[in-house]
Amino acid sequence: MAAPHSTNGERMERGIQLFRVAGIRIVIDYSWFAIFLLVLFSLSVGYFPQEHPDESGVTYWIAGLAATLLFFLSILLHELAHSLMAIRSGISIPSITLFVFGGVSKLSEEAKDPGTELKIAIVGPLTSFFLALLFWAMSRLVEPVALPLVVSTLDYLALINGALGVFNLIPGFPLDGGRVLRAIWWRRTGSLQAATRLVSDLGKGFALALMLLGAVQIFFHNLLGGAWLLFIGMFLRGVAERGYQDMMLRGALEGVQVSDVMVRDVVTVSPRTSLRDLVNDYFLRYGYHGFPVLEQNRAVGLVSISSLAGVREEELAEKTVAAVMTPLDDSRIIAADAPLIEALTRMAPSGVGRLVVMVGQNMVGLITRTGLARLVEIRRQLNR
Repeated sequence: MAAPHSTNGERMERGIQLFRVAGIRIVIDYSWFAIFLLVLFSLSVGYFPQEHPDESGVTYWIAGLAATLLFFLSILLHELAHSLMAIRSGISIPSITLFVFGGVSKLSEEAKDPGTELKIAIVGPLTSFFLALLFWAMSRLVEPVALPLVVSTLDYLALINGALGVFNLIPGFPLDGGRVLRAIWWRRTGSLQAATRLVSDLGKGFALALMLLGAVQIFFHNLLGGAWLLFIGMFLRGVAERGYQDMMLRGALEGVQVSDVMVRDVVTVSPRTSLRDLVNDYFLRYGYHGFPVLEQNRAVGLVSISSLAGVREEELAEKTVAAVMTPLDDSRIIAADAPLIEALTRMAPSGVGRLVVMVGQNMVGLITRTGLARLVEIRRQLNR
């Protein structure tokens, strides 16, 4: 399957970067290798030997490898179609990741209007249907002269791309069909929240149906097929719920700037402070998980509890904060007038727990992930 596009809040960055297309990083998640080998094995040992029992084992594996590579190229083209349409609509796309459940395009932000949402969503399935038609036409064209196994490979690619397009048109979030329905319902009602809730509920319902079907297949001794449906169902259900929560979160923080909620009276530590004093006079005294490091009124780094990992007890009196702090760079700095949602999306995928708020070269405050979580919960309860 091809997973839908996601926003920055979802973690899809680990893996191996292959190349760039139109400025978009193409990344292979480590989980992708498992599904690649599974597809390769099922084609080379199961599908092609059943279709053409008189060929050699090496021939099956060559056909299987070619079909598997072209299958994942098709998924990449599906995601590139989403991404290029998003870029054309003014939304930047940092990366596309291929992983165990297919592919995901990482959008920097959600679409601003139903029309943009519809265009970005529908272009993926249309690309899959175009590829299905292309492979079918190639199969018919070469059938009189090519080996039967070549024709079967092209027929398989036509079939799988058609199935990919149909599957992604199921009207439940996070599939492309769910986003198409969300765009239509958004335009009809004028409420993105109502549209997202509808397609999220439909997506969770579809995911539950897949999980039940998987359980039935396992009951009737189809362990591999049933387990696969269970995993896909659990994945889709989780993404559907997170998609709605992410939309609600963005709504809760809309219009809020970093300067509106940052901590202004920041407790700082000197780089020359011993680690023992850091523990006793800062971590234990204030109960915070981390502190900015200031030298001559200039922020130079951040130190947190995790910075002490691997430091032995006898080293606490000998080493200073400077030896274990994380130097301050652009990834840990945010402007005071930046949207608060930017702080959240920068911290969520990277695991950064706090950002130093700067005006020019001066530190004016601190944003922490725990503080943001408290703010979001309060705004949700107050419904504002």
